[in-house]
Amino acid sequence: MSESVTIPKQVNTKNDLDFAFLRELGLKHLESFGSKIWTDYNTHDPGITIMEMLCYAITDLSQRIEMPIENLLASETDNFKKMHQQFLSAVNILPSKPVSALDYRKLFVHIKEVKNAWIVKHEQKIFLNCENHQMSYNAFKVDDDSQKNFTLKGLNDIYIDFEADVEDKDAVFKKVKKLYHKNRNLCEDLVNVCEIPEQHISVCAYLDISPDADEERIQALIIRAIGLYLAPSVSFYSLKQMYDKGYTTDQIFEGPVPFEKGCIDPEDFQGGFVDNEELYNASLRKEIRLSDIIKIIMNIEGVLTIKDISIKTCDGDETNSDPWIICVKENHKPVLCWDKDDEDCKNCSTSIFNFSKGFLPIGVNKKRVIAMLKELELEEQNQLENIKTEDVVFPLGEFSSAKAYTSIQNDFPETYGISRNGLPANANKQRKAKAKQLKAYLLFFDQILANYFAHLSKVKDLLTVDDGLKALYKVNAISELSEANKQTYFSQTVTDIPEIDELVDTANYNANLIKIFNNLKNDTTNSAENTFYERRNQLLDHLIARFAERFSDYAFIMKMIYGDANAKYEILKAKTKFVEDYKTISCERGIGFNYCDPEVWDTENVSGVQKRIARLIGVTDYSRRNLLGDAIEIYDEKDKTEDNLTEYRWRIKNGDDILISSSKHYHALSDALKELFLAFELAKSTEHYELKKTKTGRTYFNIVNPKITDKQSEDFIVARRIAYTATQEKSEQKRDEIIAYLKDLSAYEEGLYLIEHLLLRPDTYNAANADKKPKTPKSQIPDAPAQTFMPSCLDGDCESCGPTDPYSFRVSVILPGWTTRFSNKDFRNYTEKIIREEIPAHVLARICWIGHVKGVKPDAENDMLQMQLKYKLFLEQLQIKCANHPLREAEITTYRNVLSDFIQTFNNIHTIYHSGNLHDCDNDATETKGNKIILGRTNIGNL
Repeated sequence: MSESVTIPKQVNTKNDLDFAFLRELGLKHLESFGSKIWTDYNTHDPGITIMEMLCYAITDLSQRIEMPIENLLASETDNFKKMHQQFLSAVNILPSKPVSALDYRKLFVHIKEVKNAWIVKHEQKIFLNCENHQMSYNAFKVDDDSQKNFTLKGLNDIYIDFEADVEDKDAVFKKVKKLYHKNRNLCEDLVNVCEIPEQHISVCAYLDISPDADEERIQALIIRAIGLYLAPSVSFYSLKQMYDKGYTTDQIFEGPVPFEKGCIDPEDFQGGFVDNEELYNASLRKEIRLSDIIKIIMNIEGVLTIKDISIKTCDGDETNSDPWIICVKENHKPVLCWDKDDEDCKNCSTSIFNFSKGFLPIGVNKKRVIAMLKELELEEQNQLENIKTEDVVFPLGEFSSAKAYTSIQNDFPETYGISRNGLPANANKQRKAKAKQLKAYLLFFDQILANYFAHLSKVKDLLTVDDGLKALYKVNAISELSEANKQTYFSQTVTDIPEIDELVDTANYNANLIKIFNNLKNDTTNSAENTFYERRNQLLDHLIARFAERFSDYAFIMKMIYGDANAKYEILKAKTKFVEDYKTISCERGIGFNYCDPEVWDTENVSGVQKRIARLIGVTDYSRRNLLGDAIEIYDEKDKTEDNLTEYRWRIKNGDDILISSSKHYHALSDALKELFLAFELAKSTEHYELKKTKTGRTYFNIVNPKITDKQSEDFIVARRIAYTATQEKSEQKRDEIIAYLKDLSAYEEGLYLIEHLLLRPDTYNAANADKKPKTPKSQIPDAPAQTFMPSCLDGDCESCGPTDPYSFRVSVILPGWTTRFSNKDFRNYTEKIIREEIPAHVLARICWIGHVKGVKPDAENDMLQMQLKYKLFLEQLQIKCANHPLREAEITTYRNVLSDFIQTFNNIHTIYHSGNLHDCDNDATETKGNKIILGRTNIGNL
């Protein structure tokens, strides 16, 4: 029989709660260490008494460890709020933005005026002229062999079935459209929102009912039952009702669940949970079977026999000749017509329900039938009013002070003279000295135990992103954190020992304890920082692993770029932000941005996958903004010597204020860039600043390279700040301001644009007739010009040399290619791997690293500068197109001009690379030569 390799659930022996066991174990240790000089292990021996006191204290600690976890994590004040800050409840972590058509339907039916909704594929063809490589929404007047066509994927139409008595249907359409765009899938878009067209059905039935039956009620029940069969409604359930149906928590909260401050923030929503199986069964019917209607009628209590029955459609469709089946038109809702006064059914023959009781025909009061139908609808509405979306309640626990500790010295027999009562007044100095000596000896054990109790009380702080950890965003390095924020081992002073001020320095007692625990490892000069980094990394890795995520690859690549010491801060900061934002980046991971929102620039209104990618690669700011500014600049100037060579210099500015600048001239642009980025990184740490003083007492500083030991070398000083300050204090203040500015600037320049190609498709307007009332449908034929379409890779013989469709399920990820990390080849490979892993599997990504520091190339040739200018203009026009639908002719013309201009810029961008050296794998001498390129193994560009 093979041994089990599973981890046992119960590994605690509970021996730590057994005083007798601890005492016996203690005696064995005493015997093993002191048997040669100590043979009396009876209870009267002081050593045994001390051991027993410690055993009792350990059992107290163990009992607190064994408390329910919710009690250990409970807070003394605001327990509910703090528990929900530490843990994500079911409604906050399990739901997601809609992904499938069923998810969107589940979302739309929560709108109060919407009875049911369906999202279907919109058909939109694009034609390609193989001869001139042009595209159009209309077929070209060429041979069929000279043109191809494809249907855009990802376009949707939404059909709405309204609740009864909805007055303003246009307002509901706007709600649905707004809700869709706030929850739009990546690489998908909405074309139309409209009311579901109806296909009217009539039923003719002769029924025999029981003598005591209420014929009006039976007819009302039959009409309602057939109506629900033709177009099933969607019901809402409470959390308890869903559990009673047999659903588990993860099944109940799957997909979009509207909840205040949850993944889907409700706006005029009706609450409750939707049964996915019922929602699926409420899809649009494709056919109506007479056998189903017979079964429905026979299930009505009081119906005895169906003497005769038939069904027919009112649309005059002669293909529906089968008396047993009616085929329903695509994207139509079948409706029973039974009331001849119904305006919608005026062109349809009224359904007939004739009743008899035995041989006696029975007449029906139509007004009473209508009243009963309204009563049934009102009863259903009343049942839904009290149903709300509920969260799963997790136990909050009761707060108990786990850190409360009383010195073991107070429990010793009075004869020891160390309790609160102390020694008798007539005790001699020798006796007092021995008591004080014992107190000091026992204080060591007291302190260890007190620290364990304090550590136990801090479990809830260690297993969350608390304010101390968030302080990483307010400082420039780990070293700048306060001692309290760097604590991962906790201590507390032992205060209930009489005359403790004679044993320790009480004024610095607590500070000394913190210092001791922050310096547990004494083998390095930065032991407190190392301890904080290692412990916090382990704890953050635990929190991240809760969600099956990992950051090991990121940590590895950061250490490769910056080295172990310099990467610590960035690694901790990235992990902290990832955990802090996990609710958002988990819920929104598959959605696109809301282009109908007025804020399209300098905004965090970006796609969910962009937020997630940014967090995984350590980008602090994922907002859509200008990624290239004027802060960093390279400029050239003529050499003053006779050779008249062009030389380069650089500077970093804050507005017009030059913060630091190059210390020398550079003959090669690559050398200037190399030293610029080196100085940029060095200038983020105070240790790289060399404060200098002039003969007149004014101060300035240089940025120095710590790797250059020869201070006379021209490579030692990598940057200067020539502006003088009156005192060293002001110079240090300016230094700190520069460091803070460079930290923000580093975060500001790193970012990305994720561009969905489907949103770049041209409009379908006819500009010439936009301001005119259309006379014929032909006048509305789209007339978007060829330059508004993206190019397609197509040969003249209509053979594709690449993707024929440049729009469907395609994105381009644009990143700045000049920053320190983004210009690193290994970091680029890591980032591209993350992008392809995180983007949905059906979406194809093109990744480009573009642009230069200002001054490297003319502005007109700087891809990033042109991209951010044109992309912003396009998004502003896209928002106007959404808000002002339908557009006027002038608006259409402006939109097309901006789109055409952006597409031209978009198609001309290209990835930049640093110059490199070919590496001969057989020659080790080339291994360390700069940026090596290995033929056949180094990718240059990608799709």
